[in-house]
Amino acid sequence: MAIELMQRHGYESVSVDAIVEAAGIGRTTFFRYFGTKPGVIWCAFDETIVWLEAELRELRTAPGEAGAGVMEAVRAAVVSSTRSAVFSSDVWLERFHILDTSPSLYIGAYEHWERWKRVIAEYLARHAGGSPGDALPMAAAGACQGVFIAELRDWINSDAGRDAFLERLDQNLARVTTVLAELFHPTGSGTGATGRRA
Repeated sequence: MAIELMQRHGYESVSVDAIVEAAGIGRTTFFRYFGTKPGVIWCAFDETIVWLEAELRELRTAPGEAGAGVMEAVRAAVVSSTRSAVFSSDVWLERFHILDTSPSLYIGAYEHWERWKRVIAEYLARHAGGSPGDALPMAAAGACQGVFIAELRDWINSDAGRDAFLERLDQNLARVTTVLAELFHPTGSGTGATGRRA
């Protein structure tokens, strides 16, 4: 209901009072579940971060395994967690359009996207060595994030359905993660998987 209101009237024009009235709930209930008006938009994305973390945990790539193994795990986890997200809600993808076109949401976006990226960087560091803040885990996570955002924006500007969106996400992540796998090869280019000179 809230997303439909924001799509129709714009995020900035829809108040919390309008949301609770349309949803038939009290303000106390609203703030208990969402905390803030931006929470209406971000709650589904935050669930996706939890799913991404769970997917990576369940893949159980062997510690110390580098190269194609860890990057393939990242690709599979991103696609799987996103698939769960987009089919969990009729308006999951539509939320991104609101996020991407509402200036007042830009500041909060950094925190949420950093959490998404950090999950991947932590996984790469855990299985390929080093710290999540090292250059290569962060760079690889950032590249995956770039593909994710690009495909979300492409979907907004197309008539593609959810399956088509997920297929393109999978294909383009595969192209990027295949290249990134070389960065995590233990014998590659005289550097370790962390990006620090050996």
